[in-house]
Amino acid sequence: MSGNLWGGSGQYCEYLVTITFLTYLKPQDIRRYYRQAKIPGVEGDVNISLFFKEPVDGESQVILEAYDSHGSDWDWRCT
Repeated sequence: MSGNLWGGSGQYCEYLVTITFLTYLKPQDIRRYYRQAKIPGVEGDVNISLFFKEPVDGESQVILEAYDSHGSDWDWRCT
C-alpha cells in the first residue's frame, strides 16, 4: 500500500473502501479482472488489494480494498 495511511501526519487526504462479496468465480479470474481494471482516483489510479477466503460449497468470500490518497491543499477535512 502506498501513501500515508500508516505514516505520520501531513497535508494529505486518503480514502479506503472495503467491499465484501460472495462469488462462484475463480480467484485467478477476479485477480485478472482487477489487474486490468483502471479505476480512477483523485490524482491517479486507485490501488486495489484482494483477499480470498476458502470456498464453501463452491462459493468464495472476496474482500476488496480500494485505496487512494492525494495532497489536501489545506482542506480542513484531511489530516
